[in-house]
Amino acid sequence: MDSQRLRRVCWGGLLLGAGLAGVYARDRSRAERSPDEGTIITERHATAVLVSRRIDPGHVETIENEISRTCLGSDPNRVRGLEEASTASLFIDRSETAPELVWYVELPRAVVDGWDDPQSTVADAFPVDHDVLEPVDDPDERTLLVHAVHPRRPRTIEPGRSETDRSLGESGVSTQPAADVELVRMRLKSGLPERLADWFERLTQQVISGERTLDRLESWSAEMLEQERMYTESIVLDRHNGYTLYQYMEADEMQQVYDAYYDTWNPVARGAEHLMGRLLENPACILEYPLETEFELLAHAIAPDRPRRVGDCLETEKR
Repeated sequence: MDSQRLRRVCWGGLLLGAGLAGVYARDRSRAERSPDEGTIITERHATAVLVSRRIDPGHVETIENEISRTCLGSDPNRVRGLEEASTASLFIDRSETAPELVWYVELPRAVVDGWDDPQSTVADAFPVDHDVLEPVDDPDERTLLVHAVHPRRPRTIEPGRSETDRSLGESGVSTQPAADVELVRMRLKSGLPERLADWFERLTQQVISGERTLDRLESWSAEMLEQERMYTESIVLDRHNGYTLYQYMEADEMQQVYDAYYDTWNPVARGAEHLMGRLLENPACILEYPLETEFELLAHAIAPDRPRRVGDCLETEKR
């Protein structure tokens, strides 16, 4: 084994070991409290899904017009796709060879867990139906790794609108929401980064099921949400054609997110920066601002009573 490869292997082992030790040191197996308790909504209480449709390269404008006519015109709530959806966004990837329409949708876990086939239910609710669209992914290839919600995220999408204005229920969608909304694609290096992603997915599933709790980590995450004014953040792992992470961000102002991110010693921020720098093929795609993302937001929609605290999710379950 040559010295350069040995250094890579040693670094990989140290990185993985440090990650495991750091998480498990703060991890308590099945605490005495209910898994629904906590300070912020996380992947334990809500889930987020990405669904893609390939666009015939010659009909990108056709789809944009269809979205303008249906989702922004005759049926504004169509972007949400499902009545139970809390937050939804439509993005377009304008790749010349394979343009795609991507739908992000957030749903209370209490609702989704009651469905017989959640993946198919969400995929079938894709808000745009047109002959020039076709599925490009197997829903089982995408899994949620991280989800977090600011406890005071807005329930309106238009600047200056009062949260008590219930007319939002009829027009809760916009192409220019008050918040900044972004979707970023991050490709993982092969080898160790992919194995680490597999391990993190297993850990996430244990947290969702209540087998493990990450109280300290959630506390640090809540601090970062407040500092960044990040309203909604999700990371989805995609195993289609290699390992790729998709990060969804809905924030008060993206510049504020990055200013806060680099102006803190919060362990979540500094740990994420270190890991992303080592695991991603192109760390600059997420670590540098302004973002250079391939995705353009076409429409954004929120429910007028979307959950902001864990108690809101419990009320959804009771209904």
